[in-house]
Amino acid sequence: MSTSTEPAPVLLACAHGTRDPAGQSAVAALVAEVRTALPDVPVVDTWVDVQEPDLVARTAQLAGDDAVVVPLLLSAGYHVFVDMARAVRGTPRHRVAAALGPDRGLARIMARRLAEAVRVSGGPDVGPGDRIVMVAAGSSDPRAGEDCERTARLLTEEVGLPVTPAYLSAARPTLPEAVAEARRELGTPPEDRAGDDAAAERRGDPGCPEAPTESEIRAAAAGDAAVPPPCPVSPAHQPTTSATPRSGHGGAAGRVLVVPYLLAPGFFHGRALAAGADVTAEPLLVAGGEVPQELVALVVEHYREAAALA
Repeated sequence: MSTSTEPAPVLLACAHGTRDPAGQSAVAALVAEVRTALPDVPVVDTWVDVQEPDLVARTAQLAGDDAVVVPLLLSAGYHVFVDMARAVRGTPRHRVAAALGPDRGLARIMARRLAEAVRVSGGPDVGPGDRIVMVAAGSSDPRAGEDCERTARLLTEEVGLPVTPAYLSAARPTLPEAVAEARRELGTPPEDRAGDDAAAERRGDPGCPEAPTESEIRAAAAGDAAVPPPCPVSPAHQPTTSATPRSGHGGAAGRVLVVPYLLAPGFFHGRALAAGADVTAEPLLVAGGEVPQELVALVVEHYREAAALA
């Protein structure tokens, strides 16, 4: 732990990175709030992918300084255990803090996002007739899956209703699978589904590919490849709004409600919007919106914990 006469370790706020301007703006707002919360700490933004300077460049730049890398990531998967660990391997004065989740504060934010989305949709409050799916980016690392399952349990406690975890890559159930299962539980007959429910209807179509792999998702997020949606979706479910009620659902049969366990807008949230739910909430951070103080507190807490071990 640094004494009062020593400079505080640099906080390297390390996000995944995105080409989406809304996502960039949302994460930048979080980092700005962390700077305000820690006025005596140098807070430097960096990324593991897509945006620059990346973490490898930052650790080289700050090799002579004490630094704590705080992952602006919700689960500890490949990026934390491989990318970040590799980036600090040659700089003994640097250490990597824990990922942000699982944490009850994140579940509280998701519960608020869900309530906001349902309110914007014009529908009734979330009730026992609805089915809730929490969707994460997904990882082949089982530790990340365990984190997501624990977060789904925390969200269950927050909303008082069962929450099913689902994934956008590398793990199952995929989001389209979870949405289709929720439809079956609700007993929504196929003939009542609008054309924008094609994803659930055409799962056996040869033209409807399997969920993309984690490497394919990372490549698409980096702009190196194009990954199509898991199944065809109609214009009604292109990623334009996250709270548009769908015709034919939301009545006595209940609704399928998707809550993204995603940090900010971007590639992954677009895939969540295209999955055919009745209502899809916003991610934890929203461009132009107020930064949840639970997120700021988590970043500060994880920085201080890691700095105390220096």
